[in-house]
Amino acid sequence: MSQATTFEHIGAARQYEGTLRIDIKTMQAVVARSDVARLLDRWPVDVFDISDVMKTAGNPSPVGRAWVTRSGKAVMYMINGIKYISPLAQVKGAITGERKYANVSIMREIAGLPALSSSSVAEVAA
Repeated sequence: MSQATTFEHIGAARQYEGTLRIDIKTMQAVVARSDVARLLDRWPVDVFDISDVMKTAGNPSPVGRAWVTRSGKAVMYMINGIKYISPLAQVKGAITGERKYANVSIMREIAGLPALSSSSVAEVAA
């Protein structure tokens, strides 16, 4: 048995008045204006729920984190315990205004896929 990771498009990340707004089917989240540059400099930053920002008059508690992956090809978001991902090139384009938005996909781990045994590999190679 092995695991596979699937990606399902679920939303978009946009630049909005200097912030990075993450619109997901279930919620709207935001990376603060002061943290956008830090994120692009590969520092992990907090992610906030937009409704909490409005309710708490600008003093919300973070609902997750965002960071650039080790490969430098994507931005990973962990929001309320769920992993999301966007291509870094698209995020940079959205922040600079070259793109309207960056795709946001949900990452799902699928367990229980049958692994190829050595005998089945030999049969395929023959």
